[in-house]
Amino acid sequence: MQPTRRRCLAIAGVGIGAGVAGCLSSGSNITYPERTDGSDGQPDASGNGDESPGESEEPSGDPINSRIAEETASIYDELRWFETEYDRTMRTYRGRLRDVYTEVESLLETLTTDGRLDAQPLEDVEAFANDVASTVIEIPKPQFTGHINFSAVNDDRFPVAKQFRNRKDWDRVERELEYVARIYGEASTVKATEERYSPNPVDNRLHEWLAGDEPGTMFEIRHRSDDPDQHDDADQRLPGHGVYVVNDSSREIEYLDRPMGGRRYELLSSIDNRFEPFAESTDRRYQLYVRFHDVGTSGRIDPTQTDPLAVYGQQYADLAAAEAAFETVVASEAFDLEIESQVDWGDETWNQVLYTKDGQRFYAYFCRADSYLFAVDPSPTPWEERSDEWTELLSGTWLNP
Repeated sequence: MQPTRRRCLAIAGVGIGAGVAGCLSSGSNITYPERTDGSDGQPDASGNGDESPGESEEPSGDPINSRIAEETASIYDELRWFETEYDRTMRTYRGRLRDVYTEVESLLETLTTDGRLDAQPLEDVEAFANDVASTVIEIPKPQFTGHINFSAVNDDRFPVAKQFRNRKDWDRVERELEYVARIYGEASTVKATEERYSPNPVDNRLHEWLAGDEPGTMFEIRHRSDDPDQHDDADQRLPGHGVYVVNDSSREIEYLDRPMGGRRYELLSSIDNRFEPFAESTDRRYQLYVRFHDVGTSGRIDPTQTDPLAVYGQQYADLAAAEAAFETVVASEAFDLEIESQVDWGDETWNQVLYTKDGQRFYAYFCRADSYLFAVDPSPTPWEERSDEWTELLSGTWLNP
């Protein structure tokens, strides 16, 4: 007989009650589905009515460790934005800048052809450039900050160009307009937008969400949907979508194009093998793989030369599905997995679990956070024999703030 959730918590020992109570008191934004089994509490043909809440053996889907779940959901949404929306957003951004460049180039062509420039076309292009400048910086928001101040460029150059047009100093008019065209033209290139708004390594609010105030931590991330249609894998070395997330995207990163995979740097299959005892695909929506790297705050980064900490996450259809997955993992006899005790990281409660794989005993941390399961750092080194510094990479992050 498989152990129920009640038995799993009993195995876990004392102390979890306070952790669960804390999560219940904090509330949750989760809504619960109505019953769809058609039962109404009346006896069925066999004479059995609905089980009372105290007798049910089904997962109840209670909220637990909700903060981690809520923050992970935001992190995943940001990752999906980079996968599905980034290219379209940047095309729109570049297109608007290119429109200004084209209009200013048209003025310059007229100036070259006619040797002069009428006032009205110059006024019209200035008004158009001002409209673009006031709206184009909204396109990369809220994912990015640090925008070019195109309004300042317009305010600095167009009045000067108009002044010298009135003086019929056409060389000076040309010089001012060439400057405006150069600013908009260079800013509208793929190279310029990817340097300012980098898609990999990602350097935006996502790093703060993941790392808090720890600028020296880099995250190597891949998410993989259980629905293959969610990803365009045509040009991917590995399934899903992978990126690095850093505090400074100007830093050189070795293997930048292959987070968790690629020639001479194949990781995903080994990570799947490492976390196999925690994997449960029933009603799962996606998997999240994260490696934490200590890379300091400057210099070239080689992710093969760090000592990373690995995290494996799974997101399920709802709380009940995640709780059922948790119980399935704990109840499985394939790896002789058992919960020994709990530890509190911040306001969240994690289970210390041990299991056997490939003939060796491993020690890891495991928890459910609402509709998510997380496993952290399986290692043959027992918890009490690890150095006091082993969790430094976790400290301050969304898993252990």
